[in-house]
Amino acid sequence: MTDTIYKPEGTETGAAPPARPAADRSGRVGPLGYGNGPVLAAGIMVGGAVLFAGWGLTQILTADESAANGPDAAAVAAEAQGSNEGTVTVTLPDKDGNGIADELEPPKPEPLPAVPPAREPDPKLTTMVYTIQPNDTLTKISGETGVPIGHLVEANKIQNPNLIYAGASLLIPPVG
Repeated sequence: MTDTIYKPEGTETGAAPPARPAADRSGRVGPLGYGNGPVLAAGIMVGGAVLFAGWGLTQILTADESAANGPDAAAVAAEAQGSNEGTVTVTLPDKDGNGIADELEPPKPEPLPAVPPAREPDPKLTTMVYTIQPNDTLTKISGETGVPIGHLVEANKIQNPNLIYAGASLLIPPVG
């Protein structure tokens, strides 16, 4: 397949092509439209990798030097087991023999005090409820219960001691 190329008019052979205006490249973005961000990110990642590699090499080299110059860990452990020099052993008292030193055991709860046996409540020391009957008066109720009228009025907050209603409840305070 052959294409035909047309020569623009006004150009002769061997003449320089017309000058193009200079392109404004200040707002130029990369080929994918991301600007220079990916290039900067790649540079930062490469720099971090170089730093990390240098740190790793430093660690490897210093570990090899300390292993070559220092004592063998197995020899140190064997020496420590065979020697009691500089070792202090303290045995804490264990009075109950449970294998835990008395100083390290949690505190034991104190026994609860003994509860006295339940008694029957004394009717003279408890408050009773009395239902007022027809033709009852505070004087009559006071005589039957042995509680003074003033105590009945005070315990029940009665406004008018001369007016009580049949069927109402009346608190009888303990006699004391």
